[in-house]
Amino acid sequence: MTDTVDAMSIARALGDTTRARIAVLLERRDLCVCELTETLGQSQANISGHLKLLVSSGLVTSNRQSYWTHYALVRTLPADISRFLGAVMQQVTAQYPGDLLALERLPADVCTLRQEQRRNARAGKQKPK
Repeated sequence: MTDTVDAMSIARALGDTTRARIAVLLERRDLCVCELTETLGQSQANISGHLKLLVSSGLVTSNRQSYWTHYALVRTLPADISRFLGAVMQQVTAQYPGDLLALERLPADVCTLRQEQRRNARAGKQKPK
């Protein structure tokens, strides 16, 4: 994130429902793409695109850990942006109450399970020799 936070970039980023829902989830804890795809029921490509925009807006940071990149909501924002973010999150939480419940119900090893599913799917597509 740069030294100055661009309020307009953050407002544009939160103007999309999926990105606002991601921000609400990241307020709870740092998450990786597979946790977000499972929670929101959207594709990896879609979630990754939204995360890229959230990171470029300065609202979210990314940190690579082993095989996965974890995303976190920036905690130190100017007061006016924090108030705006809080208002958006309150509205989104009211409109999508199931998101936080779905996040709480995620298995602890959801990323490993998704990786195994992809590996098995690729193995099933290989033609026998």
